[in-house]
Amino acid sequence: MYARANLARRMAAAAAPRRMLSDASHAPPKKLFGLTARYANAAYTAASKAGNLPTVGVEMESIAAVLQKNAAFAATLSNPTVGREAKVAYLDGILGTKYSPITKNLLLTMASNARLDELEKVAADFGELMKAKGGVVDATVTSAVALTAAQSKAIQKALEGTLAAGQTISLITEVDPKLLGGLQVQVGDKYMDLSVSSKIASIKRGLL
Repeated sequence: MYARANLARRMAAAAAPRRMLSDASHAPPKKLFGLTARYANAAYTAASKAGNLPTVGVEMESIAAVLQKNAAFAATLSNPTVGREAKVAYLDGILGTKYSPITKNLLLTMASNARLDELEKVAADFGELMKAKGGVVDATVTSAVALTAAQSKAIQKALEGTLAAGQTISLITEVDPKLLGGLQVQVGDKYMDLSVSSKIASIKRGLL
């Protein structure tokens, strides 16, 4: 009896590292923090374990699009005078079997916790996690005048040269005439100010 108990303990101990590795493989690929991130992280982990990430990703994009286009739907979800139970019943009826259990459970949980006003941000956070999984890194380049297609392509290629293998840049370009010239570049959480206005400000500080 003691031998069997000892064997069971050894088997459990041997299985523990495998469980830890398995759990780690389903962890979100990017660290996001805050209330909305907790919902997005939980949904990502659940979808990963179920092998259903692509489906849930598409569903979250769909929900975000509906919130943008359907003002009445968005207003109902964020209306504080509509009770939690009423919102749960409303969503349950709308979602039915059209959405995966993971997406549906996320929305119903948020409804029961009176957090549906944060749904658009949760969808955005989930989108960030899906981008990170696919190796997509957001980059924003701000210039004094609009960049040409060739310039944008050259900048994207240069930025991708700084990334790890398998990663790509999703480039967003913006215009701010106050920069006077040069560029401001935001890649992930890294920021570079190469604008003329920044250089002028630096010179002014040096003269003070």
